[in-house]
Amino acid sequence: MEHFIWLSLCFVFVGVYISKFLAHKTNTVDVLWFIIIGSILGNIGLIEENESLEFLGNIGIILVMFALGFEEDAKAFVEGVKKAWGIALIGAIFPFLAGYYSALYFGFGQNSALIWGLTMTATAVSLTMMTLKSLNLHKTKAATGIMTSAVVDDVLSLIGVAILLPIILSGGNTDTLNIDYGELAFTFAKVIIFFVLVYLIGRFILPHEKGLRRIFRLEHGTYAVLGIFVVVFWFGALAHMLGFHPAIGAYFAGLLLKEEHFEIEGESVNISSIENVINNLAFVVFGPVFFILLGSKIIFDMSILGDVIVPTIGLFVSVLVFQILSAGGAAKWTGGYSNKDSILIGLGMLGRAELAFIVINIAYVQNQLINQNEFYILVFTTFLLNISVPLLIKGYTPFYKKMKD
Repeated sequence: MEHFIWLSLCFVFVGVYISKFLAHKTNTVDVLWFIIIGSILGNIGLIEENESLEFLGNIGIILVMFALGFEEDAKAFVEGVKKAWGIALIGAIFPFLAGYYSALYFGFGQNSALIWGLTMTATAVSLTMMTLKSLNLHKTKAATGIMTSAVVDDVLSLIGVAILLPIILSGGNTDTLNIDYGELAFTFAKVIIFFVLVYLIGRFILPHEKGLRRIFRLEHGTYAVLGIFVVVFWFGALAHMLGFHPAIGAYFAGLLLKEEHFEIEGESVNISSIENVINNLAFVVFGPVFFILLGSKIIFDMSILGDVIVPTIGLFVSVLVFQILSAGGAAKWTGGYSNKDSILIGLGMLGRAELAFIVINIAYVQNQLINQNEFYILVFTTFLLNISVPLLIKGYTPFYKKMKD
């Protein structure tokens, strides 16, 4: 019924409120409670899959990523990217191998192995950054390392999905692989175009006195937040057209927008008031909706739980170990990070991103390339990995603060 969407939306925000309350009372990370409460609401039927709710959740994660970029220093980000390639590459390869060989170990075929590997590749940077934000660790060197590595990791994962999914789909359920080199070249071209456009916009358009800066000064900054929304969704649309999640574009919008862009003829708007508005929308209102809905996707079916629990634990443990060791080791030996930052980076790269659910949806819902048991194995493992992020980072924080750089 039509009214159910409004009732569901009410339950979503009740879930956000309860999560915030429980996080405060238990001194834990609110993201953890968002996922748990979302799962409870989904399993008792108070939240059902709905395009309107999903759209609102996407708006939330876009605002979260913009807010995180807006707080980041662009120069620090560029320096971080220089050190991020090893972390991203090694931190993507090993989880892929963990998923790939776990599938083969538990008796599934070649196509399933590739799908398991793809699902375990992309890092959920928004989950980690929300966790770090709640612990006041979001401005550390490790946080910058996680953010830059995750962006590069997402690019690599996007390329992997663009390459491997068409190959898998071309073979159907026959485990026959066909490579489309034209699609491969096209994917690389889109990645290059995206970053070239981001550079050109940041270098020549945003700083221009008679360009976008004017919209932030309209009526002495009264509509600055509205101007920000224009830029955010412009970048989001650009990213989406080139195959990225709009949240990646939003992050770069925040990264490029700085205080000087709000100044015209020596006069500036109140940046702190703008940040307060954006942070409230991102971290208190709409951002949590994404994580509530993420939790609601975890529907427990007891009839098949016994069949999937062992493969789920096996896949979870293998990805957990391989991800922490590979990303943490790469941060230490290729990125030059300290021991304490390397451990935090290893933990921070654990979450699985929206791309995991996209791969699962294409493989199971749209094309039946994996069976129902595999679907639950991948969903439960993704859930466990995402739950592990706030728990492990929260547990590690006291040690992190005591350790020397």
